[in-house]
Amino acid sequence: MAPFISADDFENYLTTVYAAMDEAVHAEPHLAQRFAKSRVVMAQAGPEISEGNLVGPAFKIANTALTVAENHYVRTDQERARQLLDIAVRLYNFRNQEKYAGSIAQCRGLLAQLDALRPAVTAPAATATATAPVRTSVPEESATSAPQDPPAPPPAAQAPPLPQQASVPPLPQQASAPQSFPASRAAPSSPWRRPSDDFSDDGYGEGPGSRDYVTWEQLLEEWRAGGEDGTPAEALFDAFAEHVTGMIGRNAPMAADRLKDILEKDLSLLREKLAGASVPTDVFVPLHERAKEVRQVASRTLYGFTRGGTAYDGQRIRLQWLATALHNLSLRVHLPENDHQIVADVLGYLQTLQVEYRYNNDRRELLLAVSEATTLVAVGELQEYHLSKIDFVCRWLRHAVGIQLLVGGPEPVEPGGMRAHRRIKNQTLPGGYDNPATWAEELLRQWAGEPERWNSIAFILLLLSNWKAEGLERLLAALYYSKQNESSSGPDTKDEVQEFWRQRALDMLGAARGVRVIRNAWEPGSARGAASTSMSLNERDAVVELPSRLLQGMAVELAPKANGAVMQGALFADRPVPTFLASNVFGPIGVLKIDEAAKVQREKRNFDAYGELLHPAVRSSKCTVSTATVVNSTNGVRYQGILTSYVFRNRDEPTTLRAWLVRTEGLEDKALRKVVRELLLEALGPWLSNASRAMGDLRGEYPALRPDDYERTGYAPGKDAGTELGHFEAAEVAEVFGVEGGLTWRPRTLGALFAGSSFAAGPMFTDRDADLTNPLWLVAHIAEVARPGAGPGGSGEAGAAGEVGAAGETAEAAEAGEDPSELLEWLLYNRDEGLTTRSYLTCVSHGDLHCENVLVGGTGREERDHYVPDLYIIDFETTHRGHICKDFARLESALWSRTFAWTPEQLAEIRPWFADALRAESLWDPEIPEKADPEVRRVLTCVKRLRAILKGCEQPNWPFTDLEYRWALFASLLPFARYRDHEAPSNRFLPFLLAAELAEGIVDDARKATGKATGKGA
Repeated sequence: MAPFISADDFENYLTTVYAAMDEAVHAEPHLAQRFAKSRVVMAQAGPEISEGNLVGPAFKIANTALTVAENHYVRTDQERARQLLDIAVRLYNFRNQEKYAGSIAQCRGLLAQLDALRPAVTAPAATATATAPVRTSVPEESATSAPQDPPAPPPAAQAPPLPQQASVPPLPQQASAPQSFPASRAAPSSPWRRPSDDFSDDGYGEGPGSRDYVTWEQLLEEWRAGGEDGTPAEALFDAFAEHVTGMIGRNAPMAADRLKDILEKDLSLLREKLAGASVPTDVFVPLHERAKEVRQVASRTLYGFTRGGTAYDGQRIRLQWLATALHNLSLRVHLPENDHQIVADVLGYLQTLQVEYRYNNDRRELLLAVSEATTLVAVGELQEYHLSKIDFVCRWLRHAVGIQLLVGGPEPVEPGGMRAHRRIKNQTLPGGYDNPATWAEELLRQWAGEPERWNSIAFILLLLSNWKAEGLERLLAALYYSKQNESSSGPDTKDEVQEFWRQRALDMLGAARGVRVIRNAWEPGSARGAASTSMSLNERDAVVELPSRLLQGMAVELAPKANGAVMQGALFADRPVPTFLASNVFGPIGVLKIDEAAKVQREKRNFDAYGELLHPAVRSSKCTVSTATVVNSTNGVRYQGILTSYVFRNRDEPTTLRAWLVRTEGLEDKALRKVVRELLLEALGPWLSNASRAMGDLRGEYPALRPDDYERTGYAPGKDAGTELGHFEAAEVAEVFGVEGGLTWRPRTLGALFAGSSFAAGPMFTDRDADLTNPLWLVAHIAEVARPGAGPGGSGEAGAAGEVGAAGETAEAAEAGEDPSELLEWLLYNRDEGLTTRSYLTCVSHGDLHCENVLVGGTGREERDHYVPDLYIIDFETTHRGHICKDFARLESALWSRTFAWTPEQLAEIRPWFADALRAESLWDPEIPEKADPEVRRVLTCVKRLRAILKGCEQPNWPFTDLEYRWALFASLLPFARYRDHEAPSNRFLPFLLAAELAEGIVDDARKATGKATGKGA
């Protein structure tokens, strides 16, 4: 009767023969032609196995095994030849022994010859293998060994053996690779599946008494019937759970936070599985055997899982690794030096998660957290001398680092695209790809020849070694560890690529230690009052979190090279993006910002194109971008550093215009007017005076008004009215305004929008406000997110959301007795006033001119009876040629929204003033009340002055219209209502209500204009 061989066995044989064939070709290249046909049939065998066809692959794999053994290994590695011939005999016997009798006889003849030579064969000495200067290594074949005496530490790791069949003698254990096989050579890959994608060596070996294919269920049953002399697993569980969570938490706190739910769920489920089970904690041998058995089960099931099999559920395998850790933890009483085995089990747990999510784009954040935890736990808990005992962990570590380099490196890819990445494609097998455990070394080898990548890679290596020199040494030792050179030492045996990256990372680490960080408002945990030890850049509540140690590394490339460097974050603490004043022993020298790589590169381009038009006294002298990149582990976005250098004097103490405006005592109107004039006509004068007229659609100038199909520009790319409206429906905005579901554009009036909300019940909302136009309604229709009905009762909305909006607005329109389509038609397409057909002035615009993007120097000059500070312009990321009103409207909006934390009494002064200052001459020359609140007066003075300056920029034949500036101010105010970095909720309520005032005035202009045209009353 033919022996039973499972599909998993076939895959195992396919893997073994494939590897042997490629190793033979590597050692003797002339065999490539001889094995060409074998390679073709082996490529066919893999898919056939996956489809359930085991007959065809049997003779294909057997023929290849015989061919490879006969032509290479019989001469070079007799134990390897014997293994291949045994595989061939099994597979020839699988279905038709008579048909393949000749081939079986040939195999047995060769086996007999090898047996005759067996006494002459001795194990090769464990000598160092010469390594190539630049190498691409992969998981090496592990030597197998029987368990040592019980008190001794467990023996070295091995790959799971081939399945044992009743009708065929057991295969001999696989020997180490021969000396002629360099340690640096890459093992081959199958064109359809990862043949060496096995990260599951159990680390104990299997002695003569080990049981093959004991199942997880069998083990659980045996443990539940373990006897009265055992300790209940329940009694051990709390300490065990604390040990595992503590290990991950102290080494990788941020990753532990992301893995918390999964780990807690798995621990809870394992507790249920172990209910009624006992652990023989008092007797070494049974406990040791238990630990070996459960690890072998976990190892074997993980092996099938890595190869795409569906027989084992990921959670089930994770429970097996945790159960192994529980038994190894109990072994500490008998074997204190066993801690590295506990670490290996925890890493096996993480490896299972890594395998489960490595090609899942939706679990990208979790994948990066798992790979980060794998490396940080390994380098934090293991020493180099542990590697020989658990060398399979090195392959897991290479896997993790490869993922970090591909998904979080300088050329980030989505997890699903890792296998097809051009840098790790298999060069010898068309359509094939390299083993994931080879990715790290291959990428490091390639990037060692690309100077523009050096800082980024050194940065990642430091991140994965917890920014410690000893962690870096352990990380590199594990990445480049191999059995062949484990006994070697000294510089002659070091890999050149390994040494290159070691030196690059150590240089960066040494330089980073010279950078001091003060008041880092973006330190993880700082906003919550408890500092975190996280080393990852991430995002929480839409605010970037940047650990100080990470900042030090990013600042190395840009910080002053001598006399030390200090990064002071207090000046820009209100910003969502990490920004620091960079100083050295001689004083402040510039501003360092860490932002998205695309934005940083735009800022550099804009500075080169527009920044140098400004006078050197007010802008940065140079703008430098780091080559190092780091990936935001929350969303995968790449970040870089940018340093804008300024000609500060050593006695300068720069602050922001906002801080100067708010905190300076005794500021008189003259000083305020002078500073506004200095900013707009002196500092920005070269931009403002470079004006010309343009004809176009003014909506494209302002993201809050921009249609989603508008031609994309360099200014605020990817932003439009649709994205802006989406921000207002966020849960955080809903909470601040007290409106369930957030602020929506569908109600036409504020009364309908805020009906029943806490905001409507508050002191800021008046009876008059209920009738004001909802500014979001105006945005949606102006930007054509929604379209009005053809008339009263009509429904011309697009999509389901539009139909709801049409119904709502139709009812309100019917009540008001007007058709909104006429109003919107005039606002969009009127020849003189329409947004889409407007002739307007353009100049170079800063694009984000608020009070934090203007620095005020600490020296300045005295002019008669007041003081005029020095001004410096920063942040050119949104600089472009645009509408001349843009910077004025943005600065006015910031003055209303980001200066003082307004009280209800102050707001009661501001709102009537603003409403009255929107018409005719009042817009350009508003009156300031004599008895205005001092803080309100400061803002009113600045607003009055900037509007007057803007009006002075008009051309005689093409003066500004009221409506042109009001559109700019409307589109600039609205985003401030949803920004998070405000001191008080009132500073978000105010810009929204002011935008409503503008919306009502704009719609009223349309009413008057269309009323005249149709004969209706104004």
